[in-house]
Amino acid sequence: MVLFHAYPGFVRRYPVPRALETFLSHGYLAVGLFFLLSGFILAYTYDGNIDGRANRVRFWEARFARIYPVYLLSLVMAYAFSGELGVDTRAAVVGMVQAWNPFNSDMAGAWNYPAWTLSAEAFFYICFPFVFPWLSRRSERALYWITAALLVICVLGHTPLKGLGDWKNHADFFVRYVPLPALRIPEFLLGVAMGLRFLRAGSTEHRPGRPLVVCAAVLGTIASLSLPIGDWVSLVILPFSVLVYELACGGTWLTEFLSTRLMVLLGGASYSVYLLRYPVSMWMHLLLENLPPAFVRAGELLTPIVLVLFSIAVFRYWEEPARRALRNWFTKLRPLSVRFIFARPAHPNSGQL
Repeated sequence: MVLFHAYPGFVRRYPVPRALETFLSHGYLAVGLFFLLSGFILAYTYDGNIDGRANRVRFWEARFARIYPVYLLSLVMAYAFSGELGVDTRAAVVGMVQAWNPFNSDMAGAWNYPAWTLSAEAFFYICFPFVFPWLSRRSERALYWITAALLVICVLGHTPLKGLGDWKNHADFFVRYVPLPALRIPEFLLGVAMGLRFLRAGSTEHRPGRPLVVCAAVLGTIASLSLPIGDWVSLVILPFSVLVYELACGGTWLTEFLSTRLMVLLGGASYSVYLLRYPVSMWMHLLLENLPPAFVRAGELLTPIVLVLFSIAVFRYWEEPARRALRNWFTKLRPLSVRFIFARPAHPNSGQL
């Protein structure tokens, strides 16, 4: 994703093979992998722990504590570059609903462009506690066909491509009546269905890793993103799905690599890398714009390194502490709210009844 955002300037200065240029230009499709992985992880984490109002509230509290601190930091850092935005747009972005408005698609990319995906995720989080229990009650056969149907919808509907760039190219019905998150929720639900199928398959101890399948999925991903196949690049959702499932099973070379301390650290910081890329690059550009051209070019090459190092610091000293503080605050607040609800009379004259 970082390379996708950096590639326009890179290809202007350096000649690159056409296949590499195509691969880099398709970096935005990593959002589809992000939605898929999000659904898979939530299904794995909350299986049997989402039914009932209290569990739903705890789920929403946990998701808010997980995503909002860095989200808010990204808005603060990007404020100087956000331009003249109306109060309604700023309120929508702060409330994470900027991508929900089918009548104003420009609002979705306002303030900090990548934040539109978190607005979509917020929509998915609202739906998850209601959809997941229903999916959990489906039979193995039904879940198989639901998974297959979602794969077909993602590929034939080209859902991984339906981001902001294609928003105005949809049929008028979709532009006017279907919010953007509804166009991307098949990818999230596919991850949820796959997570359930993974759980039903039993312990990973009895499922040996399949390195050849992982290799095939990696090669399929590279091929899908490197070939000029137009909208059919949505086929990448197939190797994405295989990769997510096989990596969860473990026991392969790629699992071992991703389990190293450095990769675990980078994985933890990846959320900050994604949301802070725009403000960090803009601040770097501001710092470098009056320097000689040689320093500007060197600064552009250093920007990704600065972004990663800064994101690691944010992960350790802002994201994780803020998440723990919010979770603790929600835990302390919950008994107070319960006592308030049950202590107050239901009717002004309830004491006389």
